Amino acid sequence: MMKASASIALILAGVSGAAIAQPAVQGWITQADLPAAANPVVLHFRRTVDLAVQPRRYPVRVSADNRFILYVNGRRVAAGPSTGDVAHWRETAVDLAPYLTRGRNVVAAVVWNGVKPLKLPPDPTPQQVRNAEGAALFTQTAPNFQQSVATGFHLAGDGEAAALSTDRPGWRVHRDAGHGFENGWRQIIKGGWFYVAGHPETIDAAKADVDWTGPVERGAGWQDAVAAPEAAGRTLVADRLPLQSYDATTPGTVVRTDLAGGARFPRQAVTVPANSSVKLLIQRDAMVSAYPELDVSGGAGSTITLTWSEALYDANRKKGDRNLIGDRTIFGIHDTFLPDGRSRTFAPLWWRTWRYAEIAVTTKAQPLVLTGLRAFETGYPFRQVGRFASDDPTLTRIFDVGWRTARIDAHETYMDTAYWEQLQYTGDTRLQMLISYAVADDPRLAEQAIDAYAGSNVDGGLMDGAYPQRTSNVIAPFSLIWVAMLDDWRMRQPDTAPIVRHLDRMRQVIDWFQPWQQPSGLLGKNPQWNFIDWVGQPATDRKIFPSYGSTNESCLMSVSWLGALQQGARIEAALGDRARGEADAAKAEAVKQAIRTRCWVPARGLFADNPDGTVFSQHMNALAILYDVATPEEARAILDRIVAPGKGIDAPAGLFTTSYYFAWYLAQAFVHAGQGDRYLRLLDTWRDLLKLNYTTWPEERGDTRSDSHAWSAHPTADLLGIVAGIGPGEAGYRSVRIAPALGDLKRVDATAATPAGPVRVRYRVEGSSMTAEITRPASLPGSFAWRGRNYSLSRPTTRLTLPLR
Repeated sequence: MMKASASIALILAGVSGAAIAQPAVQGWITQADLPAAANPVVLHFRRTVDLAVQPRRYPVRVSADNRFILYVNGRRVAAGPSTGDVAHWRETAVDLAPYLTRGRNVVAAVVWNGVKPLKLPPDPTPQQVRNAEGAALFTQTAPNFQQSVATGFHLAGDGEAAALSTDRPGWRVHRDAGHGFENGWRQIIKGGWFYVAGHPETIDAAKADVDWTGPVERGAGWQDAVAAPEAAGRTLVADRLPLQSYDATTPGTVVRTDLAGGARFPRQAVTVPANSSVKLLIQRDAMVSAYPELDVSGGAGSTITLTWSEALYDANRKKGDRNLIGDRTIFGIHDTFLPDGRSRTFAPLWWRTWRYAEIAVTTKAQPLVLTGLRAFETGYPFRQVGRFASDDPTLTRIFDVGWRTARIDAHETYMDTAYWEQLQYTGDTRLQMLISYAVADDPRLAEQAIDAYAGSNVDGGLMDGAYPQRTSNVIAPFSLIWVAMLDDWRMRQPDTAPIVRHLDRMRQVIDWFQPWQQPSGLLGKNPQWNFIDWVGQPATDRKIFPSYGSTNESCLMSVSWLGALQQGARIEAALGDRARGEADAAKAEAVKQAIRTRCWVPARGLFADNPDGTVFSQHMNALAILYDVATPEEARAILDRIVAPGKGIDAPAGLFTTSYYFAWYLAQAFVHAGQGDRYLRLLDTWRDLLKLNYTTWPEERGDTRSDSHAWSAHPTADLLGIVAGIGPGEAGYRSVRIAPALGDLKRVDATAATPAGPVRVRYRVEGSSMTAEITRPASLPGSFAWRGRNYSLSRPTTRLTLPLR
C-alpha cells in the first residue's frame, strides 16, 4: 500500500508499540549460546524416531521463531507458523502419520530468524526507538510483518507422538553457516522505492549443510539442542488457517540470453563456459508467487545471482507494455548462489514474486552446468467458486486478472503487494475480503484479519494501519475501515462470533475520534496520519489531502467518521448494546447535518473537502452519497459532475480523482444512487490497463511501483455483486438478493459464492426483453429485483422473462 516514493520519514512518524509480557510456554529449544545478535541465523533441527509399525495418526503442533519448514524422511510436510504477533503466536497442527514408515524415521526442521535487535541506548526514549526502527529498515534481514522474541523451535506431540516433543531429549541442532540474508531495500535503493518484504538470501554451497534431512547425521558441528526459555515468552494459539499451497508450476521460459544455446533452459540443461559471464532472462506468462529451486553442477568458484522482477524497465527505469522485452532491463531484489563444484540445488527459504527473472552467472576456471529450474506456487488455498463471462470478453479478462492478483496477495495474511511489502493494510484488506467472499467459499483468512487488527492498540484506541508488523504506522481512517469490515462480515457471514468478541474494540475506535469533534460538528485535525487515498501527494504528506482549510476542520474526515458511526449503530442494534446503537445513530445524524451545513457548495452542486469550499474530490462526494448525506436527487446530479464522460473513473478538472483503490467507493456510490447500469463505463480504466498486458493489477496510475496490488482488484467482486447483482438480502446471508445492472451487455453467465453454496445466474437480452435463469441452494431463500419490482425465487431454479425497460 505504501507509496512508491515512501521514505524513512514516514516510518519515523509512527509510534513504536510496547512489548507485551506473556506467560512462558515450555518446550522451546535452540542452539546453545545463540545470542540475538547472531541474527540472521539458519538452524537445522533433527531427531530420529523408531516405530514398530506405521501409525494411523501421529499428530503434532509445530511453531518457531521466526519461521520453520518441517520435513519427515526428507519430504516437505509443513511450513509456518502462520503470521501473528507475540500475543497470538500460532502453532501449526499436522498429522505426520502419512509420511512415517515402520522402522527408523527422521523428523527435521529448518528454522530461521532474520530479525535483528534494534540498536538502542539504555532506557531509550520513544523518539530514540522510532529513530532506531527507521534506521533498521536499511539493515534488517526479515520482512517487516515478522515479530520476534528469540530464536527457537517448538514441537508438541499428542498421544504416541509425544515422544517427539521438543521438551524431550533427542533433538539435535546445527547452524547452517552457508545460508544468510541481505537487506532487500539496500539492493534496490537506487530505485527510491519502499521495500520491507522477504529479504534476499545468499547460499554458499561450500559452507552449507548437505543432506541434513537424510537418514544419517552428516558433518561436524551437530550438538544437542538446549532449552530456550527466552523464546518461550509468548502466547501460543491454534492456527485456524490451512497450510499454504505448494504446487508445481512453470518458472518461465528464456526470452533473451547471451549464452549459446541458453534458450533451451530450463527445458534442457545448458553449460556456461569457464571464465565467462552470461545472463538468461526468463519470462512467465503471468505473475506468480512461488518457491524457486535452481539445480546446478560444477562451477566451483562461480557466482550466480537470480533477480526477481514484476516487469522490465527502460533506460529511465520506466515501465510500459508488460510484454515488451527489447532492450529493457530487469530491476529488483536478487538472491546469490555460490556453487562449490558439486551437484547442488539452491532454494531460498522464502518465496518470491515474479513475472520476469534473470539468471546472471560469472564462472571461474570450471564450467557451470545449469541443470534445471523449478517453481512451486504458494498462497492461501482458496477454492475458486465465482466465475464471470459475458458478450464483452474484456470483462472476463478483468475478472481473471483481479482474481489472480487477489490470490498472489493472499497468504497467511492478506498482503498489499506480494513483492514490495507483504503487509496487511486495512484499506486494502477490506476489498480483498470482499473478493474472497464473492469468489471463494472460505472466510477464515478474513476472520484472521479482523482478529489481527483488533490485537493492535495504539494511541488509546486506534490500530496500526498494517498489522501484524514490527514497527508502528498508524493510519487513523484505516481504523474506521476496520469497523466497515465488521459490517461487511455481518451481512455476508452467518457466524456472529468475530463481531461479538470485538464489540468493545469497535467502540474504542469510534470513540477515539470524539475528542477531535469541533463545536461545528465536524472533525478537527488529529495528530495521526489521516491517509484517505493517493491523489498525487508525497508519501509523507500530512496536509494536502485530506484538506483542513482555514478552520482546521475536514469534511472528508468527518464523512469517514460518519460512515463508521452508521455501521457501528447497525452492528450495535443487531448484536450489541441497543442504547449505544441509538446513541451512535443520533451522533451520526448530527455529523450528517454538520456536513450538509458546512460542506455543501450550491454553486458547484458538490460537497467540498473542507468548510472553506476550496477543495473538491470524488472521494468526498462518493462518501456523501454512500452515507446518505446527499439526497437521492442530489446524488444522481453529483455523479454526473464527478466523473468525466468516456474516461473511466477519471474526474473532471478541478477535482481530485480516486486511485484504483478508492474507485471501489465511487462504484458503490453509483449503485447506492440507483445508477448501477453506469458501472461498466468506469471499467474503461481497467480496459486501458489490459492494453499494457498487465497480468496482475498495479498500485497506482502512471509510473507505478507495484504491479501486484490487490487493492486494485475489486472489479472481480463487483462484476459479481453489481453486474450479475448477486449479494446478501439479509444479515448473515440468510437470503440472497439478485439485482443485476447489465448496462449494454446482452449476455452474462456468472456464479458467486455464498455461505449456503454457489448461486448461478444466466441473463440473455433479446429485443425488448431480458430472460433470467437463477439457480440457488434450496436452503437459501431469495428475491430478484428488476426495474423497481421484486420477484420471489420460489424454486431452486427460477426462470423469468421480463421487459428490458
